[in-house]
Amino acid sequence: MPSFITLALAVFLASAAHAESLTLPAGGTDITSGTPLQANISAGHGKAEALAEGGQRIVVEKADASKPYRAQFTALCPATEISKGDRILAIVKARVLDGDKGIFTAKLQFKSPPYTAASDSTEVDVYRDWREFPLLFIATDSIPLGQAAVVVLCGQQVQRLEIASIRVLRYPASMEVAAFPRIQRSYVGREADAPWRAAALERIERERKADLSMAVTDAAGKPLANAEVRLSLRRHAFGFGSAVTVQKLVEDSDDARRYRDIIERYFSSVVFENDLKDFNWSAADKPEKRADKQADMDKAFAWLAARHITVRGHYLMQVAVPYNLAGVKDMATIREHFLQATRERMAFVKDRVSEWDVINHPIAWASADLLSTRPGYEHLDREVFKLARSLTTLPLCVNEDQIFRPGPQHDDTFAYIKALNAAGLTVAALGNQAHFHESYLPSPEHLLAVTDHFAKVVPRQLISEFDVVTTADEALAADYTRDVLIACFSHSAYSSFLWWGFWEGSHWKPEAAMWNKDWSPRKSGEVIEEWLGKRWHTEVTVKTNAQGIAHWRGFPGWYQVGASETLMLAK
Repeated sequence: MPSFITLALAVFLASAAHAESLTLPAGGTDITSGTPLQANISAGHGKAEALAEGGQRIVVEKADASKPYRAQFTALCPATEISKGDRILAIVKARVLDGDKGIFTAKLQFKSPPYTAASDSTEVDVYRDWREFPLLFIATDSIPLGQAAVVVLCGQQVQRLEIASIRVLRYPASMEVAAFPRIQRSYVGREADAPWRAAALERIERERKADLSMAVTDAAGKPLANAEVRLSLRRHAFGFGSAVTVQKLVEDSDDARRYRDIIERYFSSVVFENDLKDFNWSAADKPEKRADKQADMDKAFAWLAARHITVRGHYLMQVAVPYNLAGVKDMATIREHFLQATRERMAFVKDRVSEWDVINHPIAWASADLLSTRPGYEHLDREVFKLARSLTTLPLCVNEDQIFRPGPQHDDTFAYIKALNAAGLTVAALGNQAHFHESYLPSPEHLLAVTDHFAKVVPRQLISEFDVVTTADEALAADYTRDVLIACFSHSAYSSFLWWGFWEGSHWKPEAAMWNKDWSPRKSGEVIEEWLGKRWHTEVTVKTNAQGIAHWRGFPGWYQVGASETLMLAK
């Protein structure tokens, strides 16, 4: 692990060491039905032992950070089927025997291969004293009777972990999340007077603002000399923005109008969430369906261009096999599909995007079926990269998740970019997807250190898909959103910061949205309103000189002059 990385995490536990300290909401059904706790570890990685007083111990002697499931405790839940949206509360009583702290990752999943997850994962720090950890999972899928399990994965580090019990209760989807006990979490650097934040805000004031000028003319195009003019920033040059859908950009509905209003009010850059992805593009196989789809995309591009909102191209190829190719085994067919789909999309888009994510998820995740692991596919990503370079002069990017987390995706992504550069396939920017969960919120100083590290191999970086999931803790989500935003805007390597959706009605993780379905802002939405709408806004009244030139200091971008609806670029 690189020495520059320090895991600055702070977790505060509301739970104590005894079950009676946890107040459980009424209405829960115990779904473990007295089934014994299981402990398993892969051969050569350690051993599992039963505790004399009940429970299980796992001794991890060989860790695998990319495959923590090599050592795991399992609580089977055979008593009932689980419906999507159900609240599943697991009470895990655990301790670690050596060191100050152990760690495990827990989730709800199907008990049988391929062990599909049915909830987000949560990471938990474990200590030397017995503690009960209340873990709430919201089922993302229905699970048939007898097929559910709560698993605790602990093979990511060398440790001796004991679990006395895992009790699992099922609650209906109508249950308010706030009613459940939970681990109270935070992060290092959250405090109001944190030195890192003061330094970052000073850098923003010094480096993100500039001495700007603009030629101001009258309606006839004549320089407006010695005139007092009001200048108001309408669109940052920096790419603040979000993933959006073409449908909501062209649809005639109240929700779509509110959706577009937020984009126009706060954002300067967007990315189509799925519309340009391979699987979505290929789904429009009938000519009339494709024509309708492309007509809507043309309208969306035009609406954005008229407002000087840039669009990122996302993406040409995903290294993890997309579902539209899951059943295809012939190498030549897959190769030609990717190359042809790349040609088609780039020919349609032309220069209407600012850059392309050529390769998405080059490292992906441990259980993914990677094209790069199949014989004959090892260089397909490079073929697509070379093809893209032959078709455009736009910047070509790599997009990956979990860059801020020490481990394989961080290390292997660094090596991947370095290898592409060495092969002459220059990576212009790294898209850092930055999907966070409350169980892993690295400090802003850690984020800045990782950014410095990647700056050694790629000149530009961007937060390409930000969101943060918390359990009924809007304040934590808002504070972390604010601090990641400040940290990244303060670093010169970043050119944009995009959320992966903003409205609950159109979001891959509705719990991470910043505006509720009724358009009331959550606390994280208030962060956008405050920082993008007010704090990082420039509005000045200045006097032009004899040549009609206005000079001022502010954020570069598109400015409105007086009451005119025409925007002028100042940078």
